[in-house]
Amino acid sequence: MATETTTAPAPPGDPPHPPPAEAGAATPSRSRPSGFEQLDGRVKELTSSQAELLERIQKLKHEVQNWRSNVETQVKTCQNELQDLKKGLDSEVEQLKSEMKAVRSAVQEEKGNLPAQNTTLETNNNNTEQAWQTPGQALKVATDASIEEQTATQA
Repeated sequence: MATETTTAPAPPGDPPHPPPAEAGAATPSRSRPSGFEQLDGRVKELTSSQAELLERIQKLKHEVQNWRSNVETQVKTCQNELQDLKKGLDSEVEQLKSEMKAVRSAVQEEKGNLPAQNTTLETNNNNTEQAWQTPGQALKVATDASIEEQTATQA
C-alpha cells in the first residue's frame, strides 16, 4: 500500500501561504510596510554616519597624538636649552664672584698700604716744599739786597 500525504485544506478565509523558498526570495517592500522601509533607510544612514564619525574621531585622535608628540619634543628641546643656559650663567656668576673677591682683596690691600703711602707722600711733599722754598727764599733775599743797593746808590 502506498502512503499518501495529504495536506489539510486551507480554511476558506486564509490566503494560501507561499512555500518557504519563495518567502526568502520576496522583496522587503512586499513583506514590510512602508514605515519599516523608512526605518531601514534611516538605520542605514545612521550606521554610515556613525562609521564616518568613528573614522573622523580616529583621524583626530591620531592628529592629537602627533601634535602632543611634537609639543613634548619642543618642550624637551627648550628644557635642554634652558639647562645649558643656566649652566653657562652659573659658571659666569662664579667667575664674576671670584673676580670680585680678587678686586676686594686688592682694594683692602691698597687701603692697608694707603697710610704708609700717605706718610711717604707727605714726607716727599714737605721735602719738595722745602726745596722750592729755599731757591725762592734765596731769590727773594737776592732781590731784596739788589733793591737796597739800588736805593743806596741813588741816594
